[in-house]
Amino acid sequence: MKHKTIGTEGFLGAVVLAIALSIIYYFVGAHTEIKSNLGVCLPSPNLWPIPELWSWGINLVLILGCGIALHFFNKSYSVIQTADMVLPAMFLVLTASNPWADGMLGSSSLMVAINLLCLSTIFSCYKARNATQEVFIVATMLSLGSMFQYAFIFLMPGYIVIALMMKCFHIRELFSFLMGICAPYWIAVGMGLVPLDSFHLPEFTNLFDSMASANDRLVGGISIGLTALVAILMALNNAVKLYAGNTQRRLYNNAVAVIGLICVAGMIADFNNLPTYLASFYMTAAVQIANTFALWNIRKPNIWLSSITLIYVILFMIMIF
Repeated sequence: MKHKTIGTEGFLGAVVLAIALSIIYYFVGAHTEIKSNLGVCLPSPNLWPIPELWSWGINLVLILGCGIALHFFNKSYSVIQTADMVLPAMFLVLTASNPWADGMLGSSSLMVAINLLCLSTIFSCYKARNATQEVFIVATMLSLGSMFQYAFIFLMPGYIVIALMMKCFHIRELFSFLMGICAPYWIAVGMGLVPLDSFHLPEFTNLFDSMASANDRLVGGISIGLTALVAILMALNNAVKLYAGNTQRRLYNNAVAVIGLICVAGMIADFNNLPTYLASFYMTAAVQIANTFALWNIRKPNIWLSSITLIYVILFMIMIF
């Protein structure tokens, strides 16, 4: 089903909107600051000594870059049945509408970038007889991420499940995965880059302490909860069509769903670290939205997408003002 829903013009509109919302947040919003160290042996991004303007700018560039990368990711692996721009556009809309993810540089934008790289790497070895190199690279990226944000540890078993889905995980790949996890720590400690006394348990602090107001927390919770509920319902609905379609595409979508479930579970169980999971969660939600418009004959899709965008912009404005 090759139909055009929004095209390049719609994606460019989402880019402009994301930039506009980010600028509004920078100049008007009460900046969320999480002061705890959430790395295993390195400072988490919220503690990096970066000027506020640079932190905001780098985060915005990362999010926009991930939006563009999502388009080429889908173009390479056809996760969505159409090459339309709904996927990257909705990722930008969802992410930019939440100041907790679209504010200053943090683990959220870095995690979604690493997730994209890991998914691309695993997808590239679908049914490969030997995927030791790809599995090692994925494990290494996750291990590096865990150095500055412990939440990457929770992704590790998820990527083992995904590799099993891709039918490229055997006993050699298991040893390769374990070596990939150990390698960054082995090199960092062995070369003296990270002293042994740098290793520590994450510093857990109350997320509410860093939120600007009760209104901020309430509206942010509603926005995230609504997105999670709708994304899950869409995923169940889309599964009906995907099951009857291309097997490889179905497995790719199941892999994305695994990441989404880990993010949802993380936001619930690891609540005080909730912002870290947001951008990756929004990426998986955008996949479900894009699939809904690609798989089902929805009338006037532009009106529906514009309405969704308007709802999130309103929620953003309520949080800011």
